[in-house]
Amino acid sequence: MTEDERVKTGIPGVDEMIGGGLPRKNVTMISGPPGMGKSNFALQFIYQGAKVHNEPGVYLTVEDTPGNIRKYGAGFGWDLPKLEEEGKIAIVTQTIYGGLKKDRSKSDSNETLNDAIERINAKRIVLDSVTLFKYLFPNDVSRRINLLNFIDQVKEWGCTTLMTAEQHESGSNVSYLDEHFLADGLFQIFWSRHRDRHERCFRVVKLRGTDIMPDIRPFKIGSQGVIVYPTQIPLSLTED
Repeated sequence: MTEDERVKTGIPGVDEMIGGGLPRKNVTMISGPPGMGKSNFALQFIYQGAKVHNEPGVYLTVEDTPGNIRKYGAGFGWDLPKLEEEGKIAIVTQTIYGGLKKDRSKSDSNETLNDAIERINAKRIVLDSVTLFKYLFPNDVSRRINLLNFIDQVKEWGCTTLMTAEQHESGSNVSYLDEHFLADGLFQIFWSRHRDRHERCFRVVKLRGTDIMPDIRPFKIGSQGVIVYPTQIPLSLTED
């Protein structure tokens, strides 16, 4: 796969573990327990795509507000409103009782995901999170079918997509859910314990069409975002 067929994640250390970037038009899931930084990963993917790689992106949030998303970005020094004004980022919210809409503080009109993609000619999408499908489709079979339809649709739009998913277990040994199998790629983030210290860890479980580095590696959330350390070994895996 050539470099042009890869999408840079914008997360230092990740591309080195996945052959230079995500395969274009692939759908990848990042799974982890609460508080691990799934949304930070996802937002950084959208921000860096728009700011550095000239790839407009849509951030679809289910459990938060556009205003909060902008505040989270500002905490890392990311000026999301500026990129919104330039038509490089769109933040769309989905409530479980209503349709897809944009924050009314930015626009008086509702905007669907499809509308936002067409308006900014999006190349990247984030769905935060796939919990949306549990709300909308409680039946397991219906949820699986509709998630597959969503995956097929974003690929048809030509977008590279990152979805977040809740993982109740905290560790590298987890129970896999339907959505883990349906996605082209799966990243796991989890806590690893060494004595009295906990360390954030990152692992690439799969990425279709890619020779991955499957080893567990530490990562940190700093003042400028997420950084993965592909050449370091977590403390819990080192010998005393």
